[in-house]
Formats: sequence, structure tokens, C-alpha cells
Amino acid sequence: MSYFYIDGYNLIFTLTESKHSLFHQRTGIIRYLQKEFARLHLKGMIVFDGSRRRDEESGLSYASPLDIAYAPSGQSADEFILEKLEWEKKAHHITVVSNDRALVRNARSFGAKTQSNDAFIKYLNGKTSKKLRKSIEPKETAQNMKRLLKIFEERLGEEQ
Repeated sequence: MSYFYIDGYNLIFTLTESKHSLFHQRTGIIRYLQKEFARLHLKGMIVFDGSRRRDEESGLSYASPLDIAYAPSGQSADEFILEKLEWEKKAHHITVVSNDRALVRNARSFGAKTQSNDAFIKYLNGKTSKKLRKSIEPKETAQNMKRLLKIFEERLGEEQ
């Protein structure tokens, strides 16, 4: 059985171009994935950058096989996932879900499988009803492009 590590914000920004708060978007994707993971008997972890807010539910609040993790201060979700893979003895049983090329490349170097956000949603939709298939169409959003550009500029600034 495969275990999934999901790059949380990468998935959110691929799926939606919402005007709702990040908290609302996070809660929505967590609830959707919790339901799907429980129904399909999948196991995994969705990882978000930064620590959770005090008023936000923790991963322990959800009764399903999807764990929710927030990368510690000073560490990105990508680094958190890669650190987990580094210590994993059976990385070939793990699938990393992300459109982040660097994360995908590094995850593969540890022996993990990778899946794009689009392929992951299609995988879930292939096991769900036609009604749900029509409701979730992954797409690249302006919000995600701005987020990625900011990360790129910050990392470029650190290297100089």
C-alpha cells in the first residue's frame, strides 16, 4: 500500500482561484481529502508551510487516515517532506503529490514515486462519482504563480 505526502499549498493553489481566506481553503481541501482517504482506504499526510493558528483545528481533530502537518518555523513544506523521505527505509512505497519540480526531482532521488496535482485529482476522481469529477478541475492559478514567484525571488536573494 502506498503512502502519500501532499504539498498542501501547492495543491490548493493548483485547484482553486478562490477569494476565500487561506484558512477557508485549507479547511476545505483537508475535509475533502479526509473524506476521500477514508472512503478509498488511503493513508497519507498533507503538509503546509508554517505553523497552524491557535484557532485552527489540528490534524488530531480529524477522524481519518490523512494526517495534517505544518512545517516547523524556518522549514518549508518541501523540506519537511524531503526530511521525512530521507529517513524512510521504504521510500518506494511513498508517493509525493506536487507540481513543484524541485520537490519532485528530490523526492525521486530518495526513491519515492511522484504524482502531479492533476494526476492525483484524476486518480481520486477515477474512484469517485461522475458528479465529483466535474466539480474539481485542476488549473494553474494567478495566485499560485505569484506565490511561486515570491519563493523564487526570496531564494535567489539568499544565493546572492
